[in-house]
Amino acid sequence: MDIRVKIIAALLATLASSQVLACGDSLYRVGQGVSYRVYTAPLPGNVLVYGHSEGAQELAEALAMAGHGVRLVDNQLELSAVLAGGGYDVVIAPYRDHEAVEVSKASSKVDFLPVAVNASEREIASQSYAKVMVADRDEIKHYLRAIHESLRRSEI
Repeated sequence: MDIRVKIIAALLATLASSQVLACGDSLYRVGQGVSYRVYTAPLPGNVLVYGHSEGAQELAEALAMAGHGVRLVDNQLELSAVLAGGGYDVVIAPYRDHEAVEVSKASSKVDFLPVAVNASEREIASQSYAKVMVADRDEIKHYLRAIHESLRRSEI
């Protein structure tokens, strides 16, 4: 009988701990009840995401859900072909690939938003680019703000 009490206690502790951990997995708006925060693009644009990682794919999906027209490419040949076709406002790519992006966008007016791996790479990239994202630090709202600022500059 003592073993049954221990098993039941362990099961109850497991159930209680999973409910406690689930408390912080959503965003709330005070005074509005429970709701999930969905970010939307106030000025939707056409965004080209260049990358080979799962993070690039997740970023592309999040930007599309926010209202941007998004295309994800994962090799330099496709990047060059897509940019030559025109129609994109912003290119988001890792800073380490900035030379490939710059060569590919040479004839177009697309804005390049580099993504640095860490703070030291961000410092280097900031010498050449006005806005540099940091992969591990910046959230989707930061990308949306940077894209919005780029689109507003291109309207002027």
